[in-house]
Amino acid sequence: MGMAYALGRPRKFNYLKASSLDEALRLLREYGDAKVLAGGMSLMPMLKLRMTEVKYLIDILGIDELRYVKSDGNYLRIGALVSHNDVAMNKLINEKAKILSEAAWHIADVQVRNLGTIGGSLAHADPAANYYPALLALDAEVVVRGIGTERVVKVSDLYKGPYVTDLRPDELITEVRIPLSGFEGVYEFFRRGGASFPSVIVAVTYQERDGVITSSRIAIGAVYPEPVLIRDNLVGMGVKEVGAKAVEIVNSVFSSIDAKPLEDTHAPGDYRVRVAKNLLVKSLTSISTGSIHKLKTPVREGISEWRDTEGKVEYVGDLVRVRINVNGQWIEDLVEPRMLLLDFLRKHGFVEVKRGCDEGKCGACTVLLDGKAVKSCMVPAVRASGHYVTTIRGLSKGIELHPIQKAFIEEFAMQCGFCTHGFMMVTYDYLTNIDPTADDETLKLSIKNICRCTGYINIIKAIKRASKYLSSANT
Repeated sequence: MGMAYALGRPRKFNYLKASSLDEALRLLREYGDAKVLAGGMSLMPMLKLRMTEVKYLIDILGIDELRYVKSDGNYLRIGALVSHNDVAMNKLINEKAKILSEAAWHIADVQVRNLGTIGGSLAHADPAANYYPALLALDAEVVVRGIGTERVVKVSDLYKGPYVTDLRPDELITEVRIPLSGFEGVYEFFRRGGASFPSVIVAVTYQERDGVITSSRIAIGAVYPEPVLIRDNLVGMGVKEVGAKAVEIVNSVFSSIDAKPLEDTHAPGDYRVRVAKNLLVKSLTSISTGSIHKLKTPVREGISEWRDTEGKVEYVGDLVRVRINVNGQWIEDLVEPRMLLLDFLRKHGFVEVKRGCDEGKCGACTVLLDGKAVKSCMVPAVRASGHYVTTIRGLSKGIELHPIQKAFIEEFAMQCGFCTHGFMMVTYDYLTNIDPTADDETLKLSIKNICRCTGYINIIKAIKRASKYLSSANT
């Protein structure tokens, strides 16, 4: 028991997989003691740290019908399984709800954003979750489905407390809807130290006619046990007035909040409140002066897929059969459902994949899963069954180094070597799928692996050099 905990393994659970929404709802009703695994980027750390346990884990990531972004004239509609990276980069979301895409860019790193989903984040209801303030400010709602039932819930009514929502045990969030009502907005964000989650989020939206504000919404997240929404306190003010009245407005907003602020090792409660006040002043001033800073980040048309070819999970006693293609070779094994992809790879000799923090933060265990970077300590091996995994061995062809490997050597970015494999794998995904130019702002928001030697300067130089090598090869 102690060794299992030390190795960051969850307690035992049974793994089930749903390929359709109807099947997922049926499994939820059939198995009472179950949790849904969407991206798993919040649930898996909690299972590994034994902060929660579950008898049945129902994997819904393969439900394609919940993966879309579209506009019907009244709403921007986002399927619950759209990944954070797609929320960040999707062209339609960037055009219709820019502050939501900015919220997504600030979520963790590329690896987490590749698997994490918007519906999963809302259902998890972390008080510091990035999406809640943005969606509250956009007056968003969610569609909730059960067997034979469907209801629409305002995001402001969905959150009931830390990790508690309005969802019933046999219901799922299927869609996020944002009214296309012409809200202008600003999203401000603050993270302190090594925190994975933000310490303060402020989102402000407004509508105006002839320079006068007709509707407004101020949302504050990560400061109190639940997100705070202040409606219409700017109504009647001129857009250009709110900057001059910013301090007065801020004092009025915070005097109306009757809640004790959150505290952790990264930010005391009074510090969070001070920062939130400053960010709200900054937001109101930028609205007044028309100087709202908007991230200039890459956009794309499509939505990422999750290829699922394995069908039903095959149990042999208490074990499950998995087939994973690693660097071009299919490997089959019987494993416990709780076995992590990291442990599967190391068991089969791929020891270049390193066990690091075991909390999903450091990125030393990063591999490519169907060409996208993921942290293998956060993925059950059974979830990777039928998929293609690439380690650093699979990047190079024979004795010829990949341009990323070459760049890391030339810029002396190898250092002690422990984190190097993870850095190179996430660099591949970043330069291939997100930003081939390695723009400073996008790079800062994307690659956040931890280097134990603290030598980030050479690593950044190596990523920049690799960008040049790859762009030259593609021209």
